[in-house]
Amino acid sequence: MTRAEANASAGVDRAGAGLRRAAVGRVARETAEGVWFGDQQRPALGWLSRPPAGTSASGVLIAPPVGYPYWGSHRTLRVLAQQLAASGHVVLRIDYDGTGDSAGDQWEPGRLAAWRRTVADGAALLREAGATRLTLAGARLGATIALSDGRALGADAVVAWMPVVSGRRYAKELLLLSRAVPADHDPLDPPGTRVVAGNVFSAQTVAELRGIGIEQIREPPADRVLVLDDLAGACAEAVAHLRAIGTDVSHVQLAGGELALEQAPEYATVPMEHVSAVVDWLPKPGTAATGAGAAPLGRPAATMRWRGTEIEERVVTLKPDGHVAIVTSPVRPVPGAATLVALNPGSETHVGPGRAWVELARELALAGRRTVRVDFLGWGESPDAGRAPGRPYDQACVADTVSILGELGEAGYGPLVPFGLCASAWIALRAVLEAPVAGVIALNPQLYWKPGDLVEIDWDLIRADRAREIVRIERGARIGAWTVLDVLGHRPRAARWLTRLARTGVPVHLLFSEGDDGLKFLRERLGRRLAHLCRPGSLTVAELPEIDHPMHLSWLRGRVVRAVSDALEEIDRGAASAPARGDVRRSIAVRSFS
Repeated sequence: MTRAEANASAGVDRAGAGLRRAAVGRVARETAEGVWFGDQQRPALGWLSRPPAGTSASGVLIAPPVGYPYWGSHRTLRVLAQQLAASGHVVLRIDYDGTGDSAGDQWEPGRLAAWRRTVADGAALLREAGATRLTLAGARLGATIALSDGRALGADAVVAWMPVVSGRRYAKELLLLSRAVPADHDPLDPPGTRVVAGNVFSAQTVAELRGIGIEQIREPPADRVLVLDDLAGACAEAVAHLRAIGTDVSHVQLAGGELALEQAPEYATVPMEHVSAVVDWLPKPGTAATGAGAAPLGRPAATMRWRGTEIEERVVTLKPDGHVAIVTSPVRPVPGAATLVALNPGSETHVGPGRAWVELARELALAGRRTVRVDFLGWGESPDAGRAPGRPYDQACVADTVSILGELGEAGYGPLVPFGLCASAWIALRAVLEAPVAGVIALNPQLYWKPGDLVEIDWDLIRADRAREIVRIERGARIGAWTVLDVLGHRPRAARWLTRLARTGVPVHLLFSEGDDGLKFLRERLGRRLAHLCRPGSLTVAELPEIDHPMHLSWLRGRVVRAVSDALEEIDRGAASAPARGDVRRSIAVRSFS
């Protein structure tokens, strides 16, 4: 068994048991209500989980980690919110300013102050909901913000899950794990920006993070504090300090927290002991006063500025299955422009890798184009439907995509262009055979994957597991075996798939990062067939220089935006000139974007 298989097996077993417990009569509502709150011109997005009574005297704000753990912890924090709501609390999970779906750009200055302001605005929204008692619950940096600002925000209780104890140590770890933005690509002054898995930390932000820490807290953050720690006692220093300043601290040490805080989203699972510890520690609340919180909270839609231009975003729920989506629209749309439908990459949420889908949607809105970023069932904010936690290449996601496209088409969002990365690119290409679309854009599709193949997150391990196949393909390409077989009509599954796609007449745009495994497979194993299919023009291939597979090099994302925008324009032109869906579009040469 590979390391990834072992991680997945252990994690899924534990998560499955926990999620089954969560589902038995305790969770009143599977999904949360997306609400915009805070500054009208710079709103944050939160996900509100209401108790069975609809209102409560107790409000809990959940502040997520910052950076890559945001994605791994998403599922756990959603389950925590569901469990707390089932116990009678009204719960708000937030995206900080410039993160997740909230307004703002992660390249902007003043990040730490903006994150703290989002927490304060979320607390104010819970007060509007009728909560007379406030609990701040945070993980990692979110926990440290909750402890630091709890007193100023009038928190009655604080839950701190593995808080950042020392800002200096945290900043040092960040620098070790991150990559420096090349000086000629760094737009910030001073330069020195670092990027971790697509998350941007300016030199100013790193300096500000060095200055935070538990030792900076001089007064008790709240009447009661719960610190969730690991078995090694990583937070013992923080607990000692909080007790020294007179805080009533419950210190709970549990194993398994790394399943949510340190795992990639594909393998991140819910440590139910941690969830239960929080739910059991908070007293069961009473309902709020009659009428309190009965009015709709926050706003279902928001207008914000992106690169100096106003755009609109709205949270929508698609029938019949309840898929949750964010629709990004320009204030002045281009008539007839196709709508991009961005699917979940890997097991990440609709936010995309390192927030890439949010940035892509807002950039396309500047050009007058609408984008829908949507969660499959069992992913992100969509209902579980017995399929959580979501895993890549889940065959049910093809049916999901067909359903999503059908509903968007009926709602007047068409013409539609599904778009995905890696696994969801593969899914988008499969769905095109079953759904009426204007075109499809697939970023780094791995067409060698087959239904039932093991999915791993470690690309080094993927290469090791495929080593024999890669050697065989390379050898066959050198001696021309695959060309001969293609001439004779003996073609692998991927070649037959591409042929079916080409015959639909639907424009298929395959975009690849430089040297990507998926592109290497096409060139070496399907070279002759690919050249033949590209000739009429309905199938095109482009290689994007320097782009990495998961789009974590965030300073180069503009190249992906341009490539997607160019593909959409080609699709628009083809749709405008085509008398019917089955027409053959003009040829587009294989090209590169710089």
